[in-house]
Amino acid sequence: MKKVIYTLSFAALAASASAQVVSSTQIYVSEGAVLSVGQDFENKGELINKGELHLRQNLKNDGELRSEGSVVFDGYRPQEVNGKNDVQLASATVENDVNLNTPMVIGRSMNYNQGVVSSSYNSPLVFAADAKHFGASDYSHSVGTVTKLEANQFEFPLGDGANYRGFNARSQKGSALSAAYIAQNPNEFSGELANGVESINDQEYWVLTSNDENEEADVRLINTYETNVAYLKRNTWTIAENRTLDKTSGLDKGVRFTSGRGKLVKKDIGVWPNPTQGDFNLKLAGMNDKDDVMIDVTNQDGRIVLSMKGKVSDLRKVYSLPQSLVTTELTVRVINGEDVLTEKLILNR
Repeated sequence: MKKVIYTLSFAALAASASAQVVSSTQIYVSEGAVLSVGQDFENKGELINKGELHLRQNLKNDGELRSEGSVVFDGYRPQEVNGKNDVQLASATVENDVNLNTPMVIGRSMNYNQGVVSSSYNSPLVFAADAKHFGASDYSHSVGTVTKLEANQFEFPLGDGANYRGFNARSQKGSALSAAYIAQNPNEFSGELANGVESINDQEYWVLTSNDENEEADVRLINTYETNVAYLKRNTWTIAENRTLDKTSGLDKGVRFTSGRGKLVKKDIGVWPNPTQGDFNLKLAGMNDKDDVMIDVTNQDGRIVLSMKGKVSDLRKVYSLPQSLVTTELTVRVINGEDVLTEKLILNR
């Protein structure tokens, strides 16, 4: 049977409206013990918890807080967590709304029972490499920024405070991923759809960021009718290849994505006839007509013998090679944003 600690050696300072507990010494909650703090609690000393700590009002951590046991947020009104130092908890249970004004790091597990955890970019909810969460639902989840260290496979427990809108992400390189959910129309950024995209969700979007510029993350959406992942790339909504987001899609800076309907159309080029006696057609596939592209034809020495740039719609046409060229092998190169596509062309004269 657990032992409940009712009194500890700290100073209780009474304010005009409510009491505040301020501790400048060491508080130790032993394994099997339960401590319940009914007032605002300011830790200026050292708090070591190996038992079960119930916080019923606000927590301010300006000292050292080490919790190997469990911490339960079960106040009667929204609770604030702030202070100069991060709050690091092995295990936490949410029974009430909690607003984070300092980072909170979960080492082992987070139990979502009732209430919403609100965080931000500067004060995120962080799950350690081996940490898991349980019970996320419409009634209890996170709003704001959630970070997962070594995100090998993780369901981000995100929502808007009333609806659970989590998604699965897997880091291919094992780095940290951060995510946020926004219940707004993503068309406010752009209404442009890439080739193959029929439509996108006009109710919501997510933002996913990596701390590694070379990271690739596989994304799986949950409870969405359209299962394709559409991401915003150069102001155009594009279907993600294999639902994978990487540097080219903006993962290192924060890529906006939502659910979409359509099919992946890969960029491709083609030339015909090949071999040619001087004139050839150029195919530009998987690109928007309004995209800016640069085209050049080089010889075997790397010298440019023909160059054009403009809109895709204007450059799907017949090209004539210079009359001075003799039989040789050429390279046709098309640059579309960060994508470079090449095709060999044989000139037979």
